[in-house]
Amino acid sequence: MQNLLRLAVAALTALPLTACAAGTGSEGPVALTWWQGPNADKPTQAAVAACTRDGKYTIKVETLPEGSDKQREQLVRRLSAKDRAVNLITMDVVWTAEFAEAGWILPLPAGTAATVTEGTLGGALKSATWEGKVYAAPLLSGSQLLWYRKSRAEQAGIDPAKGELTWDELIKAAGGLPEGQRGVATPGNRYEGYTVFINALVASAGGQVVDAQGKPGLDSDAGRAAAGVISSLATGPAALTGISTLDEETMRAAFEKGEASFMTNWGYVYAAAAERAAKEPEFKKVFDDYGWARYPRVTAGVPSAPPLGGSNIAVGAGTPEDQRDSAFAALACLTSTQSQKGFMLDAGIPAARSSVYDDAEVRARFPFADVMRDSIAEAAPRPMVRKYNALSTAIQTAFHPPASVTPETAAKAGAALAEAVGQ
Repeated sequence: MQNLLRLAVAALTALPLTACAAGTGSEGPVALTWWQGPNADKPTQAAVAACTRDGKYTIKVETLPEGSDKQREQLVRRLSAKDRAVNLITMDVVWTAEFAEAGWILPLPAGTAATVTEGTLGGALKSATWEGKVYAAPLLSGSQLLWYRKSRAEQAGIDPAKGELTWDELIKAAGGLPEGQRGVATPGNRYEGYTVFINALVASAGGQVVDAQGKPGLDSDAGRAAAGVISSLATGPAALTGISTLDEETMRAAFEKGEASFMTNWGYVYAAAAERAAKEPEFKKVFDDYGWARYPRVTAGVPSAPPLGGSNIAVGAGTPEDQRDSAFAALACLTSTQSQKGFMLDAGIPAARSSVYDDAEVRARFPFADVMRDSIAEAAPRPMVRKYNALSTAIQTAFHPPASVTPETAAKAGAALAEAVGQ
């Protein structure tokens, strides 16, 4: 279970792997490297076996360290040195702009791009594209849903399943529940998940953290609306103790314990709860009460723009010329519909292609498949900018702790963001 949790919480981050590249001109199949993150061994090896069956190329998988930051650090060091052994890399969805702009990854040939984008959900496809070119193939995706206790939602007088619930309505309804059950669990710690949350709120309010020209957009009505939601969550009737330290796992714990009756989180929480329910009869009662719905709205009548997570595969620019055709072929195969189904069933992380959600096995395992598919299709990717790390740090700092957030925070965050991205 710990492997599942570590992998699924990293639905925000990449799942990078490796394989050694043979020297150019060697006889036999082309030897490729795939840099991938830890865990998910079973679907990874299954995908590699399927894609190397015809013997045209081989793929050796080696594991990058735990954590997106450490993975990025190692990849950047190798890519900037044009390492010939970095052929296939699994990237966090927020790395595309930086890696493409730096010339570290190659744009996909037209034929490969057509293959990997066919049937790919809109939010996932945006994360693989930079300045009109497709630079990566979505492998895994994911969005956050609103998870809730069905009995408590009914008691509170709301029906989240309609997908029309606003944050204000949710907070007010939750605040009317008995003490000890009123919590609405959302990210509040200073980490990447908090940036994901803020970006989704701004996008749901009709704004952009950074526009297409790179200009910060937090000092806006949308930024102030996002600040208002955070302030209400931190200081209103549904506030959870310790909100400033909440992340995916602490939110999940609060929800499973019943301290929170509502929670925004990734799809992995369902698989984790199902596994626990199979072992603990008492918890099965809690699991049977799980409900799920579209991410809450900021503005009534305007659909939300849910968070987007996942990972994409790209081809490293240091790949020798005579290995590139094989690398692009492997990229297309590793991200095929069958491969994505395997990752979804064995690792619990949603696929990036729409057709996977129609599969009978997937639908049996993930009863929330339709809501997840729609959420990914209409999700709001985080800003595609070269200085993403600086951007994320500036946002987290300006909006933390959540209890200190006021409408004026949006302007302060906008100024900090402008400095961070050089605007």
